[in-house]
Amino acid sequence: MKCPKCGFISNKDFFRCPYCGCVNEEDREGIRRRINIGSEFSIQIRTILILLVVNLFFASILIDWYFDFAYSITLWAFFLLFGSLIIVDVSTSKKKNLIISMQKFFFFFLIFLMLACGLFQIKGVFDLRMYFPSIILPAFLILSMTLSTVMFFARKKARVRPIWTESFFAFNLTVAIILFVFFLVNKYCVAGGMANPPFRYMQLDMVDGNRTTLYTISEILIFTSFGLSLITLTNFNIILAGFIYRKVKKIYGGERD
Repeated sequence: MKCPKCGFISNKDFFRCPYCGCVNEEDREGIRRRINIGSEFSIQIRTILILLVVNLFFASILIDWYFDFAYSITLWAFFLLFGSLIIVDVSTSKKKNLIISMQKFFFFFLIFLMLACGLFQIKGVFDLRMYFPSIILPAFLILSMTLSTVMFFARKKARVRPIWTESFFAFNLTVAIILFVFFLVNKYCVAGGMANPPFRYMQLDMVDGNRTTLYTISEILIFTSFGLSLITLTNFNIILAGFIYRKVKKIYGGERD
């Protein structure tokens, strides 16, 4: 970013120039416009929206708790509130970044599916909670890792935020590891003849010791999501390490142009 007054250049966006103190008027547009609160404090409209969404979400949790979480109010509140917030944030951003925007939506849907693992039910109508950790969640992890990798290598000038992308891949791997461990423990407990496996609710179990179609699909998806998440994070770290090494080597004279 370049200061419109003194010409100071920074590789990061700034609201107030760190050199001359000039206010960046472009940063005041849309939901990123700052509102003065008092004489020495200002806050972005986006921050106010985030606080409003978080408070409404906690209120939905209390309401859902009152009804013993029988109507998935928390789940739908999360989907509508945070989903709308992300859409507004991405659509009003001055600097569009397809990879970061896609990762934000994937991150949002991943948390939504994790909540659905324990909340997606309407009492007396349906209960789909068992399908989310065993089939839907690992399938989403596979889709997330595949599309992220394709987008990363398909764009010639991909602007990637290393810390954000690292956190995104690490979170995906953490979820995949949890599902993988749950599945293995449940599998060997069933194979050992245990009547009530510790994670029975988390998996689609065998019927009378025989594999069902859903059990086989669940096993394939969980193993694939674990392996793909691990490979993706490992390869990204190797690429990132090589990029850092090259930059450091160039700065300190180890490489000539």
